[in-house]
Amino acid sequence: MLKRLAFFALICLLAPSGGRPTEAADWAAYQRAFVAADGRVRDPKQNAASHSEGQGYGLLLAWMHDDRPAFDRIFRWTTDNLQVRRDALLAWSWGRRPNGAWSVIDYNNASDGDILVAYALLKAAQRWDHPPYREAGRRIVQDIRIHLALTVHGYQLIAPAYFGFNSENGHSFNTGYLVLPAFDEFARVDDEVFWRSVLRDSRSLLDRSVFSRFKLPADWVALGNSQAAVDQARSPFFGYEAIRVPLYLAWHGDRQRLAAFSDYLQFVENSGYLPRRVNLIDGTAAAEEAPAGFYAVMGRCAERLERQPLARSLVQKATERVKYESEDYFSNTLYLLAREAMER
Repeated sequence: MLKRLAFFALICLLAPSGGRPTEAADWAAYQRAFVAADGRVRDPKQNAASHSEGQGYGLLLAWMHDDRPAFDRIFRWTTDNLQVRRDALLAWSWGRRPNGAWSVIDYNNASDGDILVAYALLKAAQRWDHPPYREAGRRIVQDIRIHLALTVHGYQLIAPAYFGFNSENGHSFNTGYLVLPAFDEFARVDDEVFWRSVLRDSRSLLDRSVFSRFKLPADWVALGNSQAAVDQARSPFFGYEAIRVPLYLAWHGDRQRLAAFSDYLQFVENSGYLPRRVNLIDGTAAAEEAPAGFYAVMGRCAERLERQPLARSLVQKATERVKYESEDYFSNTLYLLAREAMER
């Protein structure tokens, strides 16, 4: 607990006077920038579109900040506009259609959105003692198991979507969808044996999904014959998807797997910057610097690995950069998520 408090205190201390405001003000500023009055989480860089992932992160942030009115608004918009399939899963994309109307763009789901929304609902049910949240979350968890469960070469995993990523010709998985603490939570409300298997095999997949001299997870991996390979057709990088892996490992308290990032952290410390992405095929790091949210996530990773000077440096860079990313939904989201503790 002291280490988690120290990490948040570090962010507060590094905030320049007149620069980064208090925690509550940060959350209020995030809502003004990215959350509409009706609870829709918007991505300005994608034509103000909304996605199930964003609604899930919005719910988690509302829960983290003990903001039940915001939670209720975000949840209401999510159920009214995305939970429109025949199952309890969520349509993943909502935005402006070519005819100008705003509606669902794609009825396929994205399992990270389903997982995040269900996880947030279960956490909120505990915090605010509200059984309907728990039931709504349990329904999503149940349908994830019913419709997305996939056994591949002995692994019990969750498919990235209802269709489009897995077939007889191959199976692709997004490492950013492996929300380990959520699977742990799901085991308490649904089929415990199943979810414990998913948790175990998701860990195993991460163990086999480290590539290049930096030993980093790929955004997308192809699983075949119990071996994981970089799914180059989807992404040859450690980038915008896999940056969430150390975040979820930190939430889950999995220091052993966080230690896999030690070589990369050493590179970052030696080079003096965090790359926006790393090519896992040729091992090259992009010259372009990562956004603030990436710095915050890796700062949390360094803090958990007890590399305090590096953690301070990364957090300071995150605090400096986020001021200039007012329209970057993903970076701002990661920035807030990385500084909060799931164990509250």
